[in-house]
Amino acid sequence: MSPAQGEGDAAWPLVYFSILNWNQKDMTCECLASLAGLDYPCYQIVVVDNGSEGDEASAIRAQFPSVTVLENEANLGFAEGNNVAVRHALEQGADYVFLLNNDTVVEPQMLRQLIKVAESDDRIGIVGPKIYYWDEPETIWSAGGILQSRARPIMRGLDEPDKGQYDQLAEVDWITGCALLIKSSAIRQIGLIDARYFIYYEESDWCYRVQRAGYKLFYVPQARMWHKIQPGRQSYSPRHVYLMTRNRLLFLRNTGAGPLTILYTILVENLRTVAAWSLWKRHRERRPLRKAMLRGVWDFFRGKFGEPVGGF
Repeated sequence: MSPAQGEGDAAWPLVYFSILNWNQKDMTCECLASLAGLDYPCYQIVVVDNGSEGDEASAIRAQFPSVTVLENEANLGFAEGNNVAVRHALEQGADYVFLLNNDTVVEPQMLRQLIKVAESDDRIGIVGPKIYYWDEPETIWSAGGILQSRARPIMRGLDEPDKGQYDQLAEVDWITGCALLIKSSAIRQIGLIDARYFIYYEESDWCYRVQRAGYKLFYVPQARMWHKIQPGRQSYSPRHVYLMTRNRLLFLRNTGAGPLTILYTILVENLRTVAAWSLWKRHRERRPLRKAMLRGVWDFFRGKFGEPVGGF
């Protein structure tokens, strides 16, 4: 587990994995067991316990003593939680940092395939694998991402059966934070993940900043893994709607959108959605979410970012 760099490994870049755990130690341990099968010779793993209830950090240490486990006193979110591991990795001399969700299982050659592409060109800053659903192992969850109009991130291949349509190496606009391998040199140039997002859109923002710094992003189909998320699942909790609304507006502003574009997004997307939820009977179950969407817009204008505070 987590092989240290040894004799004969000097030519391999040192990769540090960043994995967040929040009240899911069993799932995290399954992910760590998967990483133990990697055929790549030079990597370390950092698990950040993001304020879990109980002593989950000790349980992870006991089962995987070679893994570095860092503990946050509170849930810092996906963005700042990963930043804790990223800072540690940079201090330890990592050549690459790999953000990896804890609800994943990887193929043994995944990391080797990603490094092969990343090392082929100094201008490549981020690479990502082909990701399938765990419960439908031939159905694609992500084949990289594109940005549509008004900086809307769209996942390529989402819910499509894999028939070879995404088997070509491809330059993309963004890579999901579920599995994102980034060069440390790029991090030092652009900085850490923007903690204001807390969760959602933070990886799209990071990818945009990497591209703006002159790097390219590539999807690598030969690198494969599986994500334990249900096909077609979409959350409509008030917290999710609030964060997606607020953070999309922040992402628009960070990518250079002007006031008119932001206003258009609020009027045409957010307020129209609230109106539809209010007027149409088929959206009756969404009516409790109206307040969360409006609050997301309001908090964007107030500059209130980070972890949501208070109820919805």
